Order: sequence, then C-alpha cells, then structure tokens
Amino acid sequence: MLGTKYFKKSIAPLGAMLFLVSCSNNPKEVMAITQTDNLPMDVQINLVLSYSDSSLTRLQLKAPVAESYPQVDEPKREFPKGIDVTFFDNFGRESTRLKANHATQYVTQNRWHARGNVVVVNDKGEQLNTEELYWDQRNEKIYSDKKVKITTDNEVIFGEGFEADQTFNNYTIKKVTGQITLQDEEDA
Repeated sequence: MLGTKYFKKSIAPLGAMLFLVSCSNNPKEVMAITQTDNLPMDVQINLVLSYSDSSLTRLQLKAPVAESYPQVDEPKREFPKGIDVTFFDNFGRESTRLKANHATQYVTQNRWHARGNVVVVNDKGEQLNTEELYWDQRNEKIYSDKKVKITTDNEVIFGEGFEADQTFNNYTIKKVTGQITLQDEEDA
C-alpha cells in the first residue's frame, strides 16, 4: 500500500512537467495567429468611388473588392481584384482611363501602387502598357521604372521607365529601347 501511495505522489509532478514541456509556445507563432494587422478592418464589394472638386467629378474608381487596413503603421486600402479608374477634365468629360489587376492606396501619402497588366489610355487614344505604375495623387503624376510600351497613332515606343501627368498627355520615356513607326494603309 505504501508503494501505490508513493507512486501516485511522484507521477503527479512528472505529469505536470510533461504537460508544461509539451505546451511551450513559439512567441512568433502566437504573434502571427493573434496579429490583426494582416486582416482587413473593412471589406467592400463592387465599390464605386467618385472624387469631386468644386462640384465637378474628377475621377471615378470601380473595384470588385476593396480591403481597408487603417490599423497598420502605414494605413492602406488594397484592391486585390483590380481597379478601373476614369479621370475627368475640367468640363466633366472623360480624359484618361487607368486599369490594373491589383492596386494599393497608401492613404496618408496620397500615393497609389498599381500592378499587373497596367493600362493607361488618354483622350488622344495613346496607350501605356506596363506591369507596375505609381500614381502620386497629390502632385497629379504617374510614373514607373519598369518596362513600358506606349502606342500612339503612328508609333510604338518601348522603354524602361516613364513619368507623366495623371492625364497621360505629357510624358517622358526613360531609357528608350526601341521605336516602331506605323504606316497608314494609304501610304503603303
């Protein structure tokens, strides 16, 4: 009887030690599970945003999904399924269109980052194609340091990097790598 009592008293601390050893937590894993920074605080479906100035619509943004992250160090809004932005001139006419497969708006910086099949078309029909573009909303500029292709009525220009006003009417192509002049069928 003495042996059973001694056995019960010695097994209890041994069981507690095994429990404590087997339940140790990796602090990084616990932080990752409990971290709310990687979860959006707000999700909007089929978002349509219009920005106005002096009672004139300046731009309209459409996105299938918008996720807001105001809790992160640099508050942002993610558009994981792309954006379609229409810019309007001073008379309310459509002047430029920007599309991308993914975009991020950095709220406090008034800066956007568009990625994946980025296309910009201005009111002259000139088209920019690139994989990455930044839009500085405050200074009304768009730019990239990635490969670009600009197609106009009479030429196709290839380069690496560009800078333009947000209407894509005045632009500079950096590191031009090629240029193709297009002929009208009448001239051929």
